[in-house]
Amino acid sequence: MNINKSLEKNRKKIIDQWFEATIKSYPPETARVLGRIKNRFDNPVGSATQESLENVFDQLFSENTLDPEKLEDALDTVVRIRAVQKFTASDAVGFVFELKDIVKNILETAPGEDFDRKVDQVALAAFNRFMKCRESIFLIKATESKRRIHKAFERAGLVTELKDEDLL
Repeated sequence: MNINKSLEKNRKKIIDQWFEATIKSYPPETARVLGRIKNRFDNPVGSATQESLENVFDQLFSENTLDPEKLEDALDTVVRIRAVQKFTASDAVGFVFELKDIVKNILETAPGEDFDRKVDQVALAAFNRFMKCRESIFLIKATESKRRIHKAFERAGLVTELKDEDLL
């Protein structure tokens, strides 16, 4: 049987196990909550993570060559959540590599170099998105610090009003 057909046949099982592996990277109590509740409103992080993993899985098999932008978009939610938390870069994107072992165990055979290469591309896209999110966070913090310091100087009468362009 074709590897893509085998993967599609086992799609739900693969995604469920991938979700479980992903939430296990959180502290135990958080992982329990994320895995227990499937409702989007009661568990937005768990729901968003599940949806993101499904989108990535679909991207893996929709085309022969993966579009890095589409991959980043598919990964955006789960990576953005992890970027604002206390994850290191390797911990934030490490969940992607879990997919290799999960597929190997479910299919009971190595899926091949092409699959491994695609998963590596997903990991690179996740890292790129993670770095973009962290850069945005840094810029927001830096801009807020500048604004706070300037306001203090302004109250002290040491400077005049600052325009938004001056903060960037």
